[in-house]
This record gives sequence, C-alpha cells and structure tokens, in this order.
Amino acid sequence: MNKQEARKHHYIPQFILRNFNDENEQVKYWNKATNKLEKRNTKSVFMNIDMYRDEAINREDPTQIETKFSLFEREIAELISNKILNKSEIVLKRIELEKLRIFITLMSFRSNSRMEQYKNNAFDESTRNILIKFQPDGNFEELWKRELDVLASCRNYEDIQHSELIDPIIKLDFTNDLMGFYMTFVDARGGQFILSDIYPTLEVFPVGGVNIHLHCLVPLSPTRMLLLNHIMFKNNTQNNTLFSKIIAMSKIKGDAIIPPNNKYKTYGYMSMDDEYIYRVRKIYAVDVCYINSLVLNEARVGIIFKDKDKILDSVALFNDRDDTKQKYEALENAIKKFQ
Repeated sequence: MNKQEARKHHYIPQFILRNFNDENEQVKYWNKATNKLEKRNTKSVFMNIDMYRDEAINREDPTQIETKFSLFEREIAELISNKILNKSEIVLKRIELEKLRIFITLMSFRSNSRMEQYKNNAFDESTRNILIKFQPDGNFEELWKRELDVLASCRNYEDIQHSELIDPIIKLDFTNDLMGFYMTFVDARGGQFILSDIYPTLEVFPVGGVNIHLHCLVPLSPTRMLLLNHIMFKNNTQNNTLFSKIIAMSKIKGDAIIPPNNKYKTYGYMSMDDEYIYRVRKIYAVDVCYINSLVLNEARVGIIFKDKDKILDSVALFNDRDDTKQKYEALENAIKKFQ
C-alpha cells in the first residue's frame, strides 16, 4: 500500500466540519457509542478507514473514488465560501445550482448509513430485483462503489441521466431531488445548528406506508443552513386536502421557505447562465430547536456542535418530547458540566 495514501475517508467533508470549529480548532463531539462528550479534531469524526477504497474496480488506483470526492469537494467548498456562507443575498447561476444540488444528493448516497444498507443487502424485494440486474453476483457494496465512482465525476444532470452505469433508482433519486424540491437558506438567530452523521437530515411525513420528504436539512455552519423544500410548499397547494394536511404537519414554514427570484437569460428557455437569487432569511430559537430536534432524532454515530451553551436548549427541549426515537439526557448533563 502506498504510504502516502489517505486512509481516513470522510463521508461529511472536512470543509463543512471545520466551520464548526471553536477557537481551539476543535469541535464538540457527542460520541453515541460511548455516551461521552469529547473535543475532537475534524479529521477524526464522521469518517471510516478505507471507506471508498476499491481494488476490485480500480486495481491500478484503488483510491480513485476518494480522489474524485476530494476534487468535487474543493469545487463546492470554493462555491460555498465565495458565494454562500457569508452573503445576505446569494446569486447562483443554473450551472452552479445543478452542481451544488448533485453534491447534496451525493452526500446522502455516499453516507455511512447508505454504505451499511448496501453491505447488508437491506433492500425491499422490488429494489433488489432492479439492482441485481446491475450486480448479478449480489455484491451490492461493489455496486455502491461503482456508482459512486461515476457520480463523483458528474457535474450536471445530463451526465447522470445518460450514464449506462447508474441504475434507474439512483437516477430517479437525483432527478426527484432536483425537480421535487427548491432551495432556500436560513440563518439562526437564537441558538446554533447541530450537525450529525445523517447528513442531510430529512423531515418526513408518512402517507400510506410511504415517507414523503418534506424538507432536507443541510447545516453549512453553526448559524447557516441550506434547506431543500418540497415543491408543494412553493406551488400553493393548500386547497388540496391531502397536501394541506401534509403542509400543516411541517413546522418549517414562513420565512424559511420563501422561494428565490429567478432571472432567466432568455425567457422560456433553460440556460446554464440563468440566475437564482436567494435572500437569506432569519429564523429564531423555536425554529432552530425544532430543526435540531430532527437532527438529534436521526443521529446514529454522533453529533457535533460549536457552542455548548447555544445548543443546550435544543437538547433539553428534545429530551422533554415524548415522540422521539432516542434520548440525550447524558448529553444534556455533560453539556452542563463540560469545560
């Protein structure tokens, strides 16, 4: 093995994690395996050793997938740093928007939880029957890596749809994420955002045994979050009884979901130079706590945050709920004692 080979493969990029660093260049990390609150370097969180290493497909360069991810991450890091993170008005061209949206969906597909799903063949029968056509030997972890290898090179949706190496389920996931959701940005005023290993985190509403994704939560820093919102919130479908019930279930609404203004290069035609103009909206403690409750509820490996005092209310309110998958009493106590 090449001694210079990077073995710590992060499923959440460090350029995001570093935004949660404190003055000592560390994050506060709640380790769910040990129930301990730790100070960590971002290099040691939300990663697995050799997670994307692949000798079966890329024998000459088994770290090709990780290398491609690193390149994609640098492009998105530059976009977020220069045009998103510290702007009150964000202007993105369609070409930038597509690249960013692909990156967000790819984050979900490259995740630790998705890896476990493919490793453990944890699919329903209909999905398995489709995937087996792309991987007849049933080695779905190899299929996962092969598709990651392709997706990490895609920068627009045509690249994905025209690829013969990507299965139709994944193609549909990426298309649905683009066509079925619109993007907004919010700043926390009162409290700070929490980030977990389930990144992005979803707000879902079950209908007839199917979970409808209402919002997709993408924390970019302790105070700024990118939201993907189901188009039903944009298209004013409140007159439809089912949609109105679903919309009413979501607590993410109001200023947080106001659509961007669009500026088309040529009206009636799609151009990669079309512009999307976002005004960053402020949300306050009650909404920040709710968003954090979704993150806390789904976390499997751990969570990170910057300022313990600014997330204490979120944790305490979460522990008071009676509808959660898990509790964080130990974290609440640790925050109060943590120095």
